[in-house]
Amino acid sequence: MDAIEEYIDRRTLIAGDVNSGKTDRTLKILQRFLRAGYGKNIAVLDLAPDSVRGVGGKMEPPLDESLVYLTTSISAPRLTGRNENHIRQLAENNSTAIEKLFVKLHQQKRTILFVNDATLYLQAGDFKRFVEILDTASTQIVNAYYGNTFADSELTQREKKLTEDLMKICDRIIKMSCPTF
Repeated sequence: MDAIEEYIDRRTLIAGDVNSGKTDRTLKILQRFLRAGYGKNIAVLDLAPDSVRGVGGKMEPPLDESLVYLTTSISAPRLTGRNENHIRQLAENNSTAIEKLFVKLHQQKRTILFVNDATLYLQAGDFKRFVEILDTASTQIVNAYYGNTFADSELTQREKKLTEDLMKICDRIIKMSCPTF
């Protein structure tokens, strides 16, 4: 693992397939920032759903009252949706719920932003808006699904394209074990 200086004033993306260790890696980086005394500068946007059949799961950051931790109830569209329309509706509902977190984040701006499971917003959200949210912090550590676990669909294609767009504007990409790389 790199020193926290490798992340300061940079946009870092941790990308990989389901259960490749993206959230654990993000949490370890967060813990190092907290140990270095940056808690009051940190906001965490946890966009992950609760675990469904061993997939997904919230970040559960260490207790540190100085950091801002924002999350909400998020669905796992492809794992819980009954059909393509239901999956799309769940993704849109997630986007709406996440937008409310963006408003809360705006009220509590921090210079360091961690985002767990950005793809849950990218499935139906506004990419430009997401980048604007990232730009509110000078240091950004984001993780995102980028793999082959889920069947090809309109939602999967959109998510993959926007994750690739995000990769293009990152200073650093950490690729977790994933056959697509």
